[in-house]
Amino acid sequence: MDSVQIRRTIMRIAHEIVERNKEVKELILVGIRKRGVPIAERIAHFIEDFEQVSVPVGALDITLYRDDLQMVDQYPVVGKTEINADITDRIVILVDDVLFTGRTVRAALDELIDFGRPRAIQLAVLVDRGHREFPIRADFVGKNVPTSSRETVEVLLTETDGEEAVVLGDVLDEKEKPPQAKAAAEAEATKKLENGSRARTKRDSGKKVKARKTKRAKSRKGGR
Repeated sequence: MDSVQIRRTIMRIAHEIVERNKEVKELILVGIRKRGVPIAERIAHFIEDFEQVSVPVGALDITLYRDDLQMVDQYPVVGKTEINADITDRIVILVDDVLFTGRTVRAALDELIDFGRPRAIQLAVLVDRGHREFPIRADFVGKNVPTSSRETVEVLLTETDGEEAVVLGDVLDEKEKPPQAKAAAEAEATKKLENGSRARTKRDSGKKVKARKTKRAKSRKGGR
């Protein structure tokens, strides 16, 4: 998808949300960081154009609600969650860029419930690539893209990436990587080893100097 297709797709999602939810004033859009947030903001902009109603937009960071948090990083980087409107008894439209296994959405649902008890939660995604691991289905889908487990779907947006595109790519094993990529990886690994070796040598030299100074100090003390 290029920038024009992305714009038309988000506009269509906005129309579908309005058609399904007659009480637009009851809506709250909540984007999942990071690219779900600008998509939610664009949907809110289109809804305001159609209905002359300003829909509040929030941002959700699901890092601490992930079921693989301990496996991802010992010190995870946590983004900011911003939901300034009360979601109790409101219709929340949860927005993300790509729906894959459903684990991200599951974490987002857990976090949303901590903010209140919405009347309903609906899911809008720009791309649905399949391969669900949780019983989760999107209510509004921009584009269904059948993929294999060895493919990736990357959404690029101006707000986060400086360009607009949806790109389908392949996951490469180490054996399949091009020679240039292998060479670059090997060079980087060698550099790290050399840096580590220099650091160890420097530390060892420092220890030897310290030992010699201590020995000389003891010799002077004994001479006195």
